[in-house]
Amino acid sequence: MEIRQLRYFIEIVKAGSYSTAAKNLFVTQPTLSWNMTNLQEEIGNKLFYQVGNHIKLTTVGADFYEESQKIVQAFDQLSHHSIEETFYEKKMLAIGSSEIISSLYLTSIQQFMQDHPNVTLFLEENDSLKTQYKVAHQELELGLVSYPIVESNLEIEENNHHTFQYHPCLIMSYTHPLGTANQLSFKQLKQETFISMSKDNVLYHLLEKKSNEYGFTPNISLVVNNYKTFIATVAATQAVGIVPLELKQDYQDFPLSWIPLNEKLAGFDIVIVHKKNEPLTPTAALLLEYLVNSHLEAFIN
Repeated sequence: MEIRQLRYFIEIVKAGSYSTAAKNLFVTQPTLSWNMTNLQEEIGNKLFYQVGNHIKLTTVGADFYEESQKIVQAFDQLSHHSIEETFYEKKMLAIGSSEIISSLYLTSIQQFMQDHPNVTLFLEENDSLKTQYKVAHQELELGLVSYPIVESNLEIEENNHHTFQYHPCLIMSYTHPLGTANQLSFKQLKQETFISMSKDNVLYHLLEKKSNEYGFTPNISLVVNNYKTFIATVAATQAVGIVPLELKQDYQDFPLSWIPLNEKLAGFDIVIVHKKNEPLTPTAALLLEYLVNSHLEAFIN
C-alpha cells in the first residue's frame, strides 16, 4: 500500500467517478483503475462499486475512506514540517569545550560550518569538568572534553581514526631556580608556590592528587579559569603552574620554561560526550558524526 494509492482512492470517492478523478489528478483512467485493483487485492475487500457513472462505497470502503483521509493528512503535515525543518529553519546548536580542545577541533568545526551554512554553532568554552556537568544537565547538547569523565550519565564517543590527547607539563619563569631543569617530579615541588586553573579543570585535581601522594598540600596563591591569564601570571612571577604541553606553540613568546614531568602520567584522552539515553537533535547528530568520522590533525608535533 502506498500513500499515492490512498490519494487516488480519496479523489475517486470525492469526484464520484474515475473520469473526473483522473482529470483532477492529471493521470489516465487506466492508471487509476490499475492502482485501485491492486489496493483492493492487498486489503482483501471491495472498497467501492460502480452503478452507471457513479462510484459508491461499501461498508469497508466507508471506514477505509475515513482512515485514509487521516493518514494522508498526517503524512502531509509530517512532510511539511520536515521540509521546513530541512530547508528554511535556521539550526542552532550549543556545544561546550575548553580552550585547548577547541584548538584541536577548530579546523573541523570551521569546515562543518562551511558545509552547513544554515547551522549556527554556539561554542561555550569552559574547563572539562564544567562542560561535562552542563552536558549531563542538558544545558549543552555536545561536549568536547578530556578524561576523566566524572558524570555517570554521559555517552562517550571517540574519533574513529585517532586517539587525541593532551599532556601535562610544568611551566615557570626562565629566572626560576628550577627553570633550567630537563624534567621534574612533584616531589621536588613541595616548597613551591603554584598558580592553578580552577577546580573545573582536571589539572587542578592532578596537582592536588600528585602532591598528596608525596605528603604535602600544594601552596596555591592564585586560581584562574583562563589559560592566557594563567600563563602570563606564571611568566611574571616565581610561581609554578601545570598546563597542557600542547599550548606551548601558542605561547612561545612568553619568557617561560616548559619542563616535562618525570612522573608516569598518561595523556588525557579527548572525547565527545552527550547525555546518555537521550536522542540528539538532527543538527547535533550531524556534527557528532562529522567529528567522530573526520581525520583530525593534531596541532602540535
